[in-house]
Amino acid sequence: MSSPKTSNSPSNKIYSRRSHTGQLLLLSAAVQVGLLLYAQHVDTHPERYGGLKYTDVDWRVIHDGTKLIFHPNQECGNVARGWSVELLGLRIGDPYERSTFRYTPLLPLLISPSLIHPLIGRFILVAISLIIPSLLLAFPVSSRPGFWTTHLIWTLNPFVLNINTRGSPESIICLFVILTLYCIRKGKENLAAMWLGISISWKIYPLIYVPAIWSLLSRKYGWFGKGVWRFGFVTGLTLLCVNGLLWSIWGQPFLEHTFLYHLTRLDHRHNFSPYFYPIYLSLFPSSNHTLSIVPHMMEKIIRHPLTSFLPQNSLVLLAGFALEPIAGIEFTMFAQTTIFVIFNKVCTSQYFMWFLPLIPSIIPNLHLNRAKSISLIGAWVAGQAIWLSIGYKLEFLAQNVFLYLWMAGLGLFGISCWVLGEILDGFNVEQRRHLDVRKTK
Repeated sequence: MSSPKTSNSPSNKIYSRRSHTGQLLLLSAAVQVGLLLYAQHVDTHPERYGGLKYTDVDWRVIHDGTKLIFHPNQECGNVARGWSVELLGLRIGDPYERSTFRYTPLLPLLISPSLIHPLIGRFILVAISLIIPSLLLAFPVSSRPGFWTTHLIWTLNPFVLNINTRGSPESIICLFVILTLYCIRKGKENLAAMWLGISISWKIYPLIYVPAIWSLLSRKYGWFGKGVWRFGFVTGLTLLCVNGLLWSIWGQPFLEHTFLYHLTRLDHRHNFSPYFYPIYLSLFPSSNHTLSIVPHMMEKIIRHPLTSFLPQNSLVLLAGFALEPIAGIEFTMFAQTTIFVIFNKVCTSQYFMWFLPLIPSIIPNLHLNRAKSISLIGAWVAGQAIWLSIGYKLEFLAQNVFLYLWMAGLGLFGISCWVLGEILDGFNVEQRRHLDVRKTK
């Protein structure tokens, strides 16, 4: 006879976890659908809410770009001008005719069902975001995050639910990055290289993971071994195929707005970055008479791309090569992403999404007591709250609080550096190594 105590068997635990995951995903989906319906109501009746709209402006830009692609107009100049379009005589619109459209054309193609109804495209973003926790919980045992940790940080996180339902597409790039990491952990290196190529094609920033992945592969193949070259070749081939096809359709505007623009971008609009106010003063020196004199040499330094790229990318490279051999690929990718966001010359709330799905995998190896954890989270949230309260005065009350907003941004920058430093200090390298060895036996 079989033992009556079968509830704790491995198969039952796996079934229970999958069942609970399904329930939590359904709960998250229901909440997000409710938020989307609420967004539809607020956006159609802004006068009832002081002129505020729930949907982010990014979604309107993306949606406009989608309409331009599928409704070309020769008279208005809205036509793709790539060589393949002219060769084949295709009629395809140009999304870059919409000002501030800086995305890959793959994004409007993905959410093209929104042309039937805008909510359909945003349902697609919600569905994509729900793939991420399932993927994290399918990681190999040695790197699998905790069940509740994963769902609290992503599936049921109010911040994630808000960003998703406002129409921000950041969950897509998060999924591509997690797919890259998943394939690496599963030993599917060619697939990982392909997903890395797709990730970089979608947004440039996943390029920062190359040093960490190279360091990981070097211990298996050597620094310039066959496996390293193969991974680089597949990544490069994917980049070439995806972007070569897009360039053949949309031509120079595609390269300019999707990639080159971000290298020389000078964004003077208010954001969390400590760079925004000096850039603002260099572009509009007469807007604030108390700080209107910016020396010519200082102005050139502020405007130069290396002003932000050099410290940012130096730290990212250092983290990739120095951290990975001792802390593992998950923690290194988290550290690289966090550094990239903190030191980026443009930083908005959406960028905080990039490192969130990497957190569940590192928490099991973090030794931070409850008091310190609460203080770190509390300080970071408080820093954002202060910045947002001042940002509201600037954005909606038209008060001249640029200087105070910049000071709040500098405060959040300092808090973010402190939080990252505490996480680096609290990561238990020996425990991580012990788990890797034990779980792979």
